Amino acid sequence: MNNNKNTAKLILDTAQELVQEFGFNGFSYAHIAERVGIRTASIHYHFPNKEDLGEALITRYHSEFVAAIAQIDAETQNNLEKIRKYVMIFSIPVNTYCTCLSVMFSSDLATLSEKIREKLSAFFTANLAWVAKVLEQGRSEGHLRFEGNAEEQAHRILASLQGAQLLARTFKDASRFNMIAESVISALI
Repeated sequence: MNNNKNTAKLILDTAQELVQEFGFNGFSYAHIAERVGIRTASIHYHFPNKEDLGEALITRYHSEFVAAIAQIDAETQNNLEKIRKYVMIFSIPVNTYCTCLSVMFSSDLATLSEKIREKLSAFFTANLAWVAKVLEQGRSEGHLRFEGNAEEQAHRILASLQGAQLLARTFKDASRFNMIAESVISALI
C-alpha cells in the first residue's frame, strides 16, 4: 500500500473514531489533523470537503458490513448462530463505550447531505434484508421461532441492538448491551 492510501485509510479510521465518539457534526478536519499528526491540507487532498469524507465513511462501513455477513454466511449454517454472530458485530463498539457509525450518522440525519442520507439508507436496508432473510430461513428450517413476519422482526432486532448500544454508552456499562442482546436471541428460540 502506498503512502497516499495509508494516509487516506488513517484519515478514515480516525474520522470513524471521532464520529462514533462525537457524531458527524462533533468534529472538524482540525481534530483529525491533530490526532493523525498531519496538516488539514493533507485531509483536503484526500477528502476535499466533509461531505466527501462522510460519503467515504459510510461507503466503507457498508462494504465492511457486506464482508462480515458474507463471512457469517460462509462459516455458519445454523440461522440462530448467524443471528448470534450478527449481534456480536454490534457488541464491538460497546466495549469502548462507542456507538456504531450508522447510529451516530443517524443522530445527525437532518444536517447530512442527500448523498450521505441515501448511503445510510442503503446500509440499513442491507442490514434489514439480510436479517429478514436469515430469520425466514431459520423459521422454515425450524431453527428459529417468532411471531409475525421476518421483516418486522428484523426491524425489532436492529432497533433493539442500536438502543442497547446507546444504553451501554450512556451508563458506561457493557452488561446492559449484553442483557438486551441475550433477550433478542432468546426471543427467537
